[in-house]
Amino acid sequence: MALPGRVHPDVSIDGVTQNPIEAIERAIMQISWLGQRQFMQLLDDDRFRLTLPQFYTLLHLHQMHGECKMSDLAEATHQSAASLTGVVDRLVEKQLIERTRPPGDRRQVVVAVTSRGVGLIAEIKQARREQMQAALAHIPADQIDTLNELLDQVLQGMVLVLERGESGRWA
Repeated sequence: MALPGRVHPDVSIDGVTQNPIEAIERAIMQISWLGQRQFMQLLDDDRFRLTLPQFYTLLHLHQMHGECKMSDLAEATHQSAASLTGVVDRLVEKQLIERTRPPGDRRQVVVAVTSRGVGLIAEIKQARREQMQAALAHIPADQIDTLNELLDQVLQGMVLVLERGESGRWA
């Protein structure tokens, strides 16, 4: 499939002729898969020992800058209440979040990230940044800027396609 207004000749990759759009799709899929593998490996490191659901729960709480109701957290992180309870239990055990009940409504449960949790998020982000720097070290600085611009454009296009798909305009 060619982009509107552009002619894309097929290219040869490892002796196999491939449409450039297919090559880009393949590269994005591989980058996505490898990025997720690397990130899961990083989270499993002895320094962190977190699962992806634990990390995303912790990160969401950090971004909330305060307490969050368990029901809101379950919805925001796309987890069932039962799954989230287990995730929260483990994060409480690690002293990364705290669980409380507001005085006005003892039925309600709220959670918030602790200072230890904030510190761990910062360490994970720094470790991920170092991984990314190592992965991109062979690319000249001027090409890094170009890569960043192109990736922004790809991301914008992918968001547009997703929004169109969600609105039912594309099958």
